[in-house]
Amino acid sequence: MISVLRQLFAKQSEIRLLNIYKGLPISYDAKLSSVSDTDVRVTSNRYQIACLYYQRGTYIQSDDMPYTISCQVVSLNLAKEDAQLTEFELATNNIGNRMNIRVEPADEGLIGTIQFKGYPNKVTASIADISIHGASVMVEDFLFSTRLFQTGNEMSMSISFPESILQKTKKVYTSLASENRNTRSIIKPSLPAAQNGRIDITAWGKILAVRQEPNQSRYKVNIKFYIKDAERLALSQYISQRQTEIIRDLRILADELYSRKK
Repeated sequence: MISVLRQLFAKQSEIRLLNIYKGLPISYDAKLSSVSDTDVRVTSNRYQIACLYYQRGTYIQSDDMPYTISCQVVSLNLAKEDAQLTEFELATNNIGNRMNIRVEPADEGLIGTIQFKGYPNKVTASIADISIHGASVMVEDFLFSTRLFQTGNEMSMSISFPESILQKTKKVYTSLASENRNTRSIIKPSLPAAQNGRIDITAWGKILAVRQEPNQSRYKVNIKFYIKDAERLALSQYISQRQTEIIRDLRILADELYSRKK
């Protein structure tokens, strides 16, 4: 890997650093400032450097490189927005190919209630991250069934969202309808009524992957799903809101980090 990075340095190729912060990709341009036999030094944006500080690692990407490299942080110079990186490996988790924006839920969390086709009982799982096309859920060991949680199995999942998403969705629909008369026949605000400050949105889909979490008594299940138009709009509003919150949180963390280091 270091030979590839040395070639990028010699060509002065543009690179980007990539971190996943609360499910959201954070990626800013970076510059290789030096390359040795075991490590490299890079400069980047303060928010990227903050990610490196808290996560102690990052991914390197470049248009002149057909793959993504993972690496670990050796040291940081906050004043120069500079990082020393080492332990380079080929990223094998397709992190560089994420096409959909995924976000981790807020601190209060999201709960999914899963029901498999042809099976009467329901399984409760916590949402690890969610996108407009799917989600990753965490299933506790005592609720996990190897017969049910198999790749390709079809299921439905009811997800409980804060009631505030319902109000925001109605506002977006009203705005769209006022701009396009035909919108009323395309998007209908047929969301379920809120109960106890929550609304439940139902998704239908299938399991893509299952793995047991290392040193934990639970399983991570990746699900691909589809939802109705109005409910999709509500989910889009939730994801957009979480994007804003996550970016704000990162800025606060970066400001706190740099203020401590002055």
